[in-house]
Amino acid sequence: MASATLEQKLEGFGKTARKDLWWPGPLLTLLGLLAFLIYATVIVFFVPYYFEIRQDPQNFTRPNNPAVAPYIAPFHSPLIFDAQSRHAWIHADRPGWWPGWFPFSSAMLILIFPAGFRLTCYYYRKAYYRAFWADPPACAVGEPRKSYWGENHWPLLFQNIHRYFLYFALLFVVLLGWDAIISFWWPTDRSGNLLPDNGHQFGMGLGSLILVINIILIAGFTFGCNSMRHLAGGRLNHFACFSCPAGGVPRIEKLRPAYYTWRLSTFFNANHMLWSWLSLFSVALADFYIRMCAAGIWHDVRFF
Repeated sequence: MASATLEQKLEGFGKTARKDLWWPGPLLTLLGLLAFLIYATVIVFFVPYYFEIRQDPQNFTRPNNPAVAPYIAPFHSPLIFDAQSRHAWIHADRPGWWPGWFPFSSAMLILIFPAGFRLTCYYYRKAYYRAFWADPPACAVGEPRKSYWGENHWPLLFQNIHRYFLYFALLFVVLLGWDAIISFWWPTDRSGNLLPDNGHQFGMGLGSLILVINIILIAGFTFGCNSMRHLAGGRLNHFACFSCPAGGVPRIEKLRPAYYTWRLSTFFNANHMLWSWLSLFSVALADFYIRMCAAGIWHDVRFF
């Protein structure tokens, strides 16, 4: 009689029968996400300025220190409060209700929305569950605990708010898209001289290209979100509808418009992990580039 021998299940943290190098993936994910979290924390709490390139980079907050480039750093967009920036919605240093003893950065008011969208994203959940919590660190690899709660208990019930963060993420696609468009509308000529009467002219710098690439990658990540697929048409029971027969004409099957929007979202969703990493890198790079130029450490390349 034929018989089969089953391998004994290996238990314990890091125990596995896998022979491949399974750990570099979770390690690189840990380092990548940790680097982004450190950078974002530093910007929000310790770098309240240098979100645009001004005439005097050494005295950023000096009165009558106009911007000489049309860029706005993504981590500060939309710029809710600033005393003189043309990007600001409210021309004041800070809201009146903000405690005077507590440092203020306009980024504190907005980053919860894109951060919440990424934090609750289905792909990122898998990524940081494995990288930070080792739950599990990889497929068929032992984890540090035996119980499994799923996302049915606090604080992980918070993950269910992802679909609502999507609405804010779509708004940020519009806002960052507008930033990319106006990055071609310069307050200076090619020599860097301010145009008279607060005028502007069409131009392009390296920062313009970076902001355009950034919004393309962010849009690809957002439109491929699983909640976006649901919103775009996945919630429907069927994509086809039929015209009513009249005058002996047979019924004609037609595809609903939602089918095409769902297909578009599915196109981006097929490489959702790639879009998520590329957009994470691009938004950090765009923000870092503008701040380095704003601090006078780097100099933006003006093409025309």
